Amino acid sequence: MNPLPKLRRCVALTLALAIPAYAQVTPAPALTEEKVTLEAFTVTGSNIKRLDVEKVLPVTVLAAADLEIRDASQPSELLSALPQVTGLPGNETATLGATARGDNASVSLRGIASGNTLLLLNGRRLVPHPISQNEASVPTLSTNVNTLPNRGLERVEILRDGASSIYGTDAVAGVVNYVTAKNFRGTELSLRYGETRYGDGGEYRATLTHGLEFAKGKGRAMITADFYSREAMYARDRAFSAESDLSYRAPAPWNVSTNTTFNLRSATTQFGNYLLGSVTGTDAFGQVSTFAGARPAGVPATLAAASGAFFLVPNGSGGAAFATATPSRAGDTQTYYWNNNDYRVIQPESNRTNVFASGEFNINDRITAFADASLYQAQSVTYRESDGITQSTDGFIIVPATNPYNPFGTRFWSPTGAPNADGSARLTGTPSAVSITNKRLSDLATRTDFVDTSVYRGLAGLRGKLSGSWSWEAALLYSVGRVIENEAGPSRKTKLIQAINQIDPARAFNPFTRTFAVQNGTLVATGDFKNPDSVTSTFRSEFIRNGITKLGSGDVRASGDVLSIWGGNTIGAAVGGEFRYEAYSDYRPLFAGLNPVYSGLNPLSNDFLGFSPNSDTHGKRHVAAAYVETVVPLVGNKFTLPLVQSLELTASARYESYTDFGDTTKPKYGVNWRPTSWIMARASYNEGFRAPNLAQLFTGTLIRTVTGSSDAYRSAVTALPTDGPSNRRSISSGNLALSPETAKGKSGGVVVDVPFIKGLSVSVDYWEIAQQSVIAAPTAAESVADDLAALQFATQTALAAGQAIGAIDLGSGSANYRGVSSVVRLPVTQADRDFFAAYNARQVPGNQRAVVGAIDVLRATYFNRAQQFVNGFDFDVNYRLPKMAIGNFTFNTTWTKLNTFYSYAADGARRTELKNSNAASVGGGTPEWRGVATLSWRLKQWGAGIGYYYTGSYTDAGATTTQATYEALGAPGYITPIFNNGAVSYRYTVHDSKSYNVFATYRVSAANRYLNNTSIRLGVNNVFDATPPLSSDSRGYDPSIYNTMARGLTWSLQLTKKF
Repeated sequence: MNPLPKLRRCVALTLALAIPAYAQVTPAPALTEEKVTLEAFTVTGSNIKRLDVEKVLPVTVLAAADLEIRDASQPSELLSALPQVTGLPGNETATLGATARGDNASVSLRGIASGNTLLLLNGRRLVPHPISQNEASVPTLSTNVNTLPNRGLERVEILRDGASSIYGTDAVAGVVNYVTAKNFRGTELSLRYGETRYGDGGEYRATLTHGLEFAKGKGRAMITADFYSREAMYARDRAFSAESDLSYRAPAPWNVSTNTTFNLRSATTQFGNYLLGSVTGTDAFGQVSTFAGARPAGVPATLAAASGAFFLVPNGSGGAAFATATPSRAGDTQTYYWNNNDYRVIQPESNRTNVFASGEFNINDRITAFADASLYQAQSVTYRESDGITQSTDGFIIVPATNPYNPFGTRFWSPTGAPNADGSARLTGTPSAVSITNKRLSDLATRTDFVDTSVYRGLAGLRGKLSGSWSWEAALLYSVGRVIENEAGPSRKTKLIQAINQIDPARAFNPFTRTFAVQNGTLVATGDFKNPDSVTSTFRSEFIRNGITKLGSGDVRASGDVLSIWGGNTIGAAVGGEFRYEAYSDYRPLFAGLNPVYSGLNPLSNDFLGFSPNSDTHGKRHVAAAYVETVVPLVGNKFTLPLVQSLELTASARYESYTDFGDTTKPKYGVNWRPTSWIMARASYNEGFRAPNLAQLFTGTLIRTVTGSSDAYRSAVTALPTDGPSNRRSISSGNLALSPETAKGKSGGVVVDVPFIKGLSVSVDYWEIAQQSVIAAPTAAESVADDLAALQFATQTALAAGQAIGAIDLGSGSANYRGVSSVVRLPVTQADRDFFAAYNARQVPGNQRAVVGAIDVLRATYFNRAQQFVNGFDFDVNYRLPKMAIGNFTFNTTWTKLNTFYSYAADGARRTELKNSNAASVGGGTPEWRGVATLSWRLKQWGAGIGYYYTGSYTDAGATTTQATYEALGAPGYITPIFNNGAVSYRYTVHDSKSYNVFATYRVSAANRYLNNTSIRLGVNNVFDATPPLSSDSRGYDPSIYNTMARGLTWSLQLTKKF
């Protein structure tokens, strides 16, 4: 969809109606002509004080009135509504242990990794979240935006121009600065409650603010204490996310349950996939290393395949039966596959305390002491499905023949067929051990993850006046972030094996969760079985992960006028320096991170099912920096020229010295030109430098478990559970050889204060960011998608050259593999050849696939991608109507158009398209258009407003089809051809979305003795209960973009009383 007509209508509506600013880009004109004296101030992106905001730097300012329209219950909701923010790559839906969970969110400006967005509180840095999160399989240490204050704010500023010489050259995408209120006097209590139309997700908030003066006005202090509590919201309680099989919502060709693109039910199920046979080898630590599968003598072919493989499958009447072939994802056996969304959340249960205190004291008329202190504490509870055993990631878990619940063990089979001592029947055959290929331990409780997060921050400093216009400031800052993740319920592997090896039925664990019996001369499953707590408690444990980040800094800065020049103009300058200390630790107890050497277990592994082994990570660095900034007004004030009312040049440079990456100096230049009083043109150029973060450098080798990963190339061919959504091993590690990322940014635009229409301004800005040596690693989804494209390309090329499909060798399991290097496959077996031959016999040549082996492991080694480029346009219209009898109206609409976005993995490599995509390397979807429009009204004690939010369509990189299928379907609009990596990919298109917020406020008249200074606010977000558009993500939508919309219609009531 092209929203340009909507944009034109919004502009037309501006000229006809009038309405409020969601993002105030220019200061609102005064309602009267009273002459006032303005005080110079600094704005984000510059330390030179000035009277006007709208100069070279494109800055979006959200004032208190703008924040009211959005009614965001937390900072992540506020920031994700900005058109320049493409998503929340780290968000609260995270459930897996390899990434940050709980009350955590990060933002991505311009679609590049969140580490390129610098977050500030009152102009100074914030400590990163103590647990790294994976973006494009690369660990990122980003600030948790939910630690920012949500109340007691004066404004939020977003610098849309990157690579700040003032705050740090790592601000490649831009800067977000939260500015707290300083001049509040008195006491204010605010109470808020909200919930969804479905009655869940209840939110409770109480905020107390107090400000005062002391020492006869020499001192000022303010404190805001914000208490927030929120109930959990479950995926199962929304129709669009309740089911992991999304095929019923998908269009052709993905609308069949046998297609694993949208059928994301897990092959690790409550029924299970098993292998009969015997142990043939153990490793140096006594763990099973090889297992030979075979059907034992006497066991009929109806119970197990010749290879020894067998399944327990649903029999259609609530029970289970034996099967020898892979269960179909259609028909009665489709419920064989596990619905993860029964157990996962849209938002976790959270309780949060955020306290911010500030104060300042005039030591004399030239020096002021100031201090800030803040405390953030959050406790979150999130959930996920019970433990599962997956042989490919957990190794061999063997049920011995002596286990009393083994249906092929000594309880049910005897070489002679003799009955048991208790008289129960046995069949004639050789008892056998069973290797568990895939099995969900479904009778274990849902795993519960408790996440405790705390951030402490203290700042103290002095500011003062020097001679003339010069002022100075110096401060010391120290901040610590801590996270303790405690997951209750995971299983210790060795203790589970001990329970399985028991022969006493009262002490043995039954991994089959079924009972069996010999009836009518055959073996049958007779019912469900729940292991008693006395057995499961012997191996269930707690998995604990700790994270700590530290940030310490000292800075000094000064600014003022340097030289008076012609026409009453003055050259201004600012200088400053900073010393910064950064530290990061990520560690786990013994057996959770790595097994201790003395345990007799493999010291390179751990002892928990479903958790990857990790060595402790510790890293630190020091950074010293100095900067200089100047503003040179060549024309202006009393000196003007024809068509040059003002002309101003800005320049700044920042020198940084890293203890681990040496020195760098990066400049920033700008110019703005006003040919008349009502039009301004501006342009800037900047350079950025971003060192690898401490997690990217120092993290040891990680063997991750990737859940729900399908082999996109083989799954449609074999229909094997192991080729469908299942757990896979992914290997990655820190890389001390990584180089820093560098960037160059450009911007240019025009701001027009429309003549003859007072209060109306329009701006258009072009921006671009060109990055070099971007740190990246292929994600599992990206790897298998790229592998699919590479293998299809190699197959079609060979067919075009005249090779027969059965003769094509794609090098599976060898150094000559024709797929991507991040996918390592096993050599081709005869069973593989048979599967592919049968599949190709049913296909036209354009859909045929050459044979490859199964995926063995995915590699995600961090590397420096050659380059990445993104550019686009920002459009903004603001209109504050003249004061009228019916009230004051203000209108704003802000849009961002993503023009181009691509990357190259290496010099000479094929171009990877990232625009209009949800490729995980971007950290969310990157639609071409995002927009916001807001309208507010004020009349005496009354106020009201409406907000409109638009996100454009984009393609789903995880949902592809072939050219032949695309053409056979008649080239439908919901499939978009994308030229990517040298080939055309046909992707499902995630449709665009729109939602609306409304609110109304009433301030009680001062004549009311008891309710004086009381205001009431009623808000409704997502008025029409819009649902997120379908994508192939596990919950059926992209949570990095749409988690707020997933809540549905949400209402809130807020009471505020000032004392």
